[in-house]
Amino acid sequence: MENTDEESFDTIIKEGRINKCSRFFKVWRRRWMVLTPHFLVLFKRQQAYRDKPTEKIKLRDCSTVKSAEEETKKDFAFRIDSKDRVFFFSAQDANDKEAWIGSIGRVMVRFEVVRSKNEEDALRGFMVKC
Repeated sequence: MENTDEESFDTIIKEGRINKCSRFFKVWRRRWMVLTPHFLVLFKRQQAYRDKPTEKIKLRDCSTVKSAEEETKKDFAFRIDSKDRVFFFSAQDANDKEAWIGSIGRVMVRFEVVRSKNEEDALRGFMVKC
């Protein structure tokens, strides 16, 4: 069974410069964002994988990724809804925004498919190997 609480950067799906709205002060800060098969990880500096991340979002706990330009009044904004909070981001341009939404969405759908198949197998009485 793979350990999904620790993150390695062996498999990077997408990475790049992004702006993130801070949780308490609601200030937009530049970050380097890395999408892996299990997490969305943010750093203060580009490719600073050895540094402590400023944010680590477990994608298994997220339900939605969608545009948020009207909510934030910021160009190229999108949001990710997790079970505990909503994260707001702003991409560099429209293509970058769509690429982030698509990439994050595909990872989130993969978790839904796995979850649904496991639930279906459990209902049928199958033993599911992890």
